Amino acid sequence: DLIVDQTIEKVSFCAPDRNFDRAFSYICRDGTTRRWICHCFMAVKDTGERLSHAVGCAFAACLERKQKREKECGVTATFDASRTTFTREGSFRVTTATEQAEREEILRQLPDAK
Repeated sequence: DLIVDQTIEKVSFCAPDRNFDRAFSYICRDGTTRRWICHCFMAVKDTGERLSHAVGCAFAACLERKQKREKECGVTATFDASRTTFTREGSFRVTTATEQAEREEILRQLPDAK
């Protein structure tokens, strides 16, 4: 049965418990309230260390894929310290071949206009 419905990219820290062999916990950001929450679990069959490692590997793979996608799509994020906000520029939407051709045509015409 599902205990927690949590996207892996919201996890920021995961570790086994040093006092209980079968325990592990992770800290994540709640999508609705934006609060940081610590979830603690007791493993039934495995050790907390193995489960914590699995969560860590899943997070690393997700982060790697996200960074690759951002690089390919030309998405950038800048941090404004005065407002403590991030601003994303670009889009993750994949352009069609027709849209890409139209964009290239427009870019080719720009130097001619000057």
